[in-house]
Amino acid sequence: MSDQGKTTFKNWYIFIFSINYLIQGVVWSMFSVIIPIYLLILISETGATITASDIAFLAAIIMIPWAIKLIFGILSDKFGTKKFGRRKPWIIGSITLAGIMWIIMPFVLTPANAIIIFTILGLLINMGVAFADTALDGLILDICPKEQLGRAQGTCWGFRSVGQIAAGPILAIIVVSISASVNSLFIIIGILMIVASLTILIIKEAEEYPEVNIIQNLKMMLSKKRDWKIYLFALFNAIVDGVIILFLSLYLLIQMGFIEAEGASLSLLEGGTDMTIYLQQANLSIIIGVGIVIGAIVGGAFSDLISRRKSVYISLIITTVTLLVIFLPFQIIILLIIACMIGIGMGWRHSSYSAVLGEMAKEYPELNSTYYSIANSFVNFGTIIGLSIVGLIFEQTASFILVFIIMAIASNFGLLPFLLIDKDEYELKPASNKEK
Repeated sequence: MSDQGKTTFKNWYIFIFSINYLIQGVVWSMFSVIIPIYLLILISETGATITASDIAFLAAIIMIPWAIKLIFGILSDKFGTKKFGRRKPWIIGSITLAGIMWIIMPFVLTPANAIIIFTILGLLINMGVAFADTALDGLILDICPKEQLGRAQGTCWGFRSVGQIAAGPILAIIVVSISASVNSLFIIIGILMIVASLTILIIKEAEEYPEVNIIQNLKMMLSKKRDWKIYLFALFNAIVDGVIILFLSLYLLIQMGFIEAEGASLSLLEGGTDMTIYLQQANLSIIIGVGIVIGAIVGGAFSDLISRRKSVYISLIITTVTLLVIFLPFQIIILLIIACMIGIGMGWRHSSYSAVLGEMAKEYPELNSTYYSIANSFVNFGTIIGLSIVGLIFEQTASFILVFIIMAIASNFGLLPFLLIDKDEYELKPASNKEK
């Protein structure tokens, strides 16, 4: 769309985009690495306990904005300003809101209100980041030439992955090594988010945009059985991801002797309030994260060079088998290797799903970002469903073993809608490879 918008794309724009995606990764890492342990410490100070179900429900609530990205996409597609365009106001405004929430968090957070504050402010923070992510995706599609689009999106995805994997461990090291308070990290991240969003002002947005008939195109995307099959595949393919990351880390921390589980309640063991528990959580995130990156790279190559259908099958096999053996009485080093393999399965599932979705999105060349938003809304909705259901199950059973068995079974639910999709819709053909 860059030629339609009459703007010149500069290669260094990719760096600006990547910095903003890196910040998104940092936010994700905060909620997956730092906040769960900080919440556990705060609750322990009151003499109360918190369950894995409580954390799962909190995670499900604050992730709701990621399940409604379609609404954000419509708003950023349809509305804007003549001076700043239709993407920049939403990117900067949404991230500024999220940044302010981080900054005020230390001033309103107490051990007594920790759960409600993390829920409310976490919801607002994720709403800002999800909205900005949608508008930023649109901005890249608007101004990036087709021949550079893959490079731009790949670099941005890489920076976000670095943020997700490395930010937690780095922040944990800062907390431990220089005795920095977690509250100070909240303020720093809030400021960095706002500053990073302002760099978008440097980018020259398209001067003209084609009129988009939102209603007509949405009717097309929501009326075809073909598309509903991929939406359901997206939903079920993601139903275990949030649960795996949350419960896997908690389970391993229990096995390592840092957290005590009494029924569904979790508490730090004596001496566990030492801030080094952040490093343990961070190390687990690195192990799982490295697996995710490996799985994504290998799975993506397999999908493009061999078969996308076979790639989906392999990813499901890896996920199912590893979830069924993680609770066996292995030594901790073996459990960590299995945790990495679970990460490989997650990354492989994501890359094979993305390859299938990307090929099917070609039917909507002018609105492929909207198509992606719809499908990824189902992905995020699936994550929320998984966290909510497992939270209820764990509340009643307090069984990590049952959780992993259910997740192993649930990870294959997406196989049915996937098998209903004609493989010619997504498998690469020799002719298409030549065209590329």
